[in-house]
Amino acid sequence: MARMIPALNDEQLRAFRSRAEARFYEACRDQLPNEIVVVHSAGWIYRDGRGRVREGEADFTILAPRSGVFAVEVKGGGIAHDAGSGKWYSVDRDGERHEIKNPFRQASNERHALLDQLTGHPTWRQWKGNRLTLGHAVVFPDINDSAALQGPDRPRAIVGVARDIGELGVWLHRVVRFWKQAGDDPLGAQGVRLVEDILRRSIEVRPALRSAIDDAEQKRIRLTANQAKVLRTIGGRRRAVISGGAGTGKTLIAVEKARQLAQGGLQVLLLCYNRPLADALAIGLQDETRVVVLSFHQLYDRRVRQAMAATGRNLLAEAAEAYPGNSDKHRFDVQMPYALALSNEVLHEKFDAVVVDEAQDFSDEYWFAIEELLRDQVNGYLYIFIDQNQALYPRHGNLPVSDEPYYLTSNCRNTAPIHDVGYAFYAGDPIDGPDLPGPAVEREAIDGDEAQADAVARRVRQWLTHEALRPEDVAVLIAKRPKAYVYDLLEVRPIHGSVAWAVEDHGRARSVLVDTVARFKGLEAQAVVLWLGEEVVDEEQWETVYVGSTRAKSLLCVVGAPRTLKALRAK
Repeated sequence: MARMIPALNDEQLRAFRSRAEARFYEACRDQLPNEIVVVHSAGWIYRDGRGRVREGEADFTILAPRSGVFAVEVKGGGIAHDAGSGKWYSVDRDGERHEIKNPFRQASNERHALLDQLTGHPTWRQWKGNRLTLGHAVVFPDINDSAALQGPDRPRAIVGVARDIGELGVWLHRVVRFWKQAGDDPLGAQGVRLVEDILRRSIEVRPALRSAIDDAEQKRIRLTANQAKVLRTIGGRRRAVISGGAGTGKTLIAVEKARQLAQGGLQVLLLCYNRPLADALAIGLQDETRVVVLSFHQLYDRRVRQAMAATGRNLLAEAAEAYPGNSDKHRFDVQMPYALALSNEVLHEKFDAVVVDEAQDFSDEYWFAIEELLRDQVNGYLYIFIDQNQALYPRHGNLPVSDEPYYLTSNCRNTAPIHDVGYAFYAGDPIDGPDLPGPAVEREAIDGDEAQADAVARRVRQWLTHEALRPEDVAVLIAKRPKAYVYDLLEVRPIHGSVAWAVEDHGRARSVLVDTVARFKGLEAQAVVLWLGEEVVDEEQWETVYVGSTRAKSLLCVVGAPRTLKALRAK
């Protein structure tokens, strides 16, 4: 008996929408030898000949260790083909025709997409062979005669019909003989494991942001089906953009992608714009010695110092001479990216892969220098994770990858009430709300800065004393200027016992973090107090409300002036 993935019982097979697929599943299970592995419904995303993103799925993928890998399309019912128009039809019991896609072209596309997934995945480099036998076939379990289906691109060898279902081993041998070429290497037991791992491995990743995750979440996190598909898909691409709203798991996938690349023997740079996010990710990846985690400014500082030590050149001075200007904005947006680009000319340190999280914060001027960090700028790996609705720092974001992004479409961080509040200020591709009930979002509409500070401290005390939250579970996020004035207001107010405020000091024990929304991007906390100033009423500041509110996983309290909260609630 072949090993089936997934292993389905008779009741599950009876529930199949396609009886033809159920019959083929049973035949594979019962007739093929033990060494064969059959994967049902392996999905991926690929690009067609016009460069458009398509989702692909092979009905069955057969892994034969003595030969190779075969994608099999199964079509039930009657089949008709009009040679004049080239159209294909399914024929129902009443003889009526319904146009369908060309099943042989589907199978061929699945074979090419499968090849793309395997050869582009870092894990596949472990395979000891040189050339793989990779084929496709189409099976029609309800058709008795294959003669009418045959053609130049449809030889009998790759067509299966009803009588072949009863002798599936013989049929598979015929398919293998057709596709196998001189010089092909057998897939082998190792190859079977690698293909299985790439296509259908259960994906579990460790949480990277540990400072704000409770005990239950210290266990491994299982990705959603959408996240797992995207993670598998980009495994077959050397360059990709992954887009998703807040809470869709972008950072989680970015971290796991960096980990996979490193475990494949590559030197990886995981880059983000925010220093607190970089620090948190570095903690989560401290066991991966091949991954370097840095914010952009940490990277810049590191490269400029290395260049000075190696050559005596002051790259920032050279950048200032090439592009004069004294403003902080000019230095950050022009001179520093140029100095980083200069460092690539004099330093030998390069990376096999660069993974960029929160890429919406990188301006156009950054990308040239970032691409040049790749050891191989043609075949190196570049993965860009972006929320196009988040742009707290004014950037252009002309990304160096022209392909259409892969989309994450489900919020798996926030409870439903928090999602509803945050996503009221989101403009982008639709994001599915979470199936996570939770307490209603609280709102404290209070005039006066002193009174608002009292409300913030009071809410934090209640969470610690009545909700049994740990101080590390709570964050107070500020969207009110000037921040130093707001910090001072809070620091003089006691919290509870020995618990202290940790102003812009992430990870301090027995403390409640206080930080700005901008600095907390990419991070999360179980409970958030979002303190809003009246400036956020301006529509240009609504992204701050979106980002700030979606940092909260389970509890959210919004504090601000009555006018501010009324205007936002109307939104």
